[in-house]
Amino acid sequence: MPSYFILNYSTASRHQLAHYLQRSGWLTLGQTGAFSEEMLVSLRSADDAPVFLRLVSPDATIPAPFLNYLRDYPALIITSPYPQHLFGHLHLHPFDFLTEPYSFERFAQCIARYTAMYG
Repeated sequence: MPSYFILNYSTASRHQLAHYLQRSGWLTLGQTGAFSEEMLVSLRSADDAPVFLRLVSPDATIPAPFLNYLRDYPALIITSPYPQHLFGHLHLHPFDFLTEPYSFERFAQCIARYTAMYG
């Protein structure tokens, strides 16, 4: 059963993402949370499940254990109201970057690429 993780989302942005995930019909089992030890343990057993990380601002702080783990995570999908180049200092290499607000078509494009690579 395909699963996903949602990190650092506000209520409004989480609702949009949840709606798009439901519409896609492919990802069925999700875990939503903040930067906690339990979430990090779950991520480490994720097996290339997509991780949706919302960066709220260019000066957003990500705890070091998460940042170090996500730098090499192959299925990291970042969403933010700010453009990707403003986050270069984090040295993250996302699978995709969705600038908010993003359309369902753009989201579907991301998921189609993910399924082509990871099944």
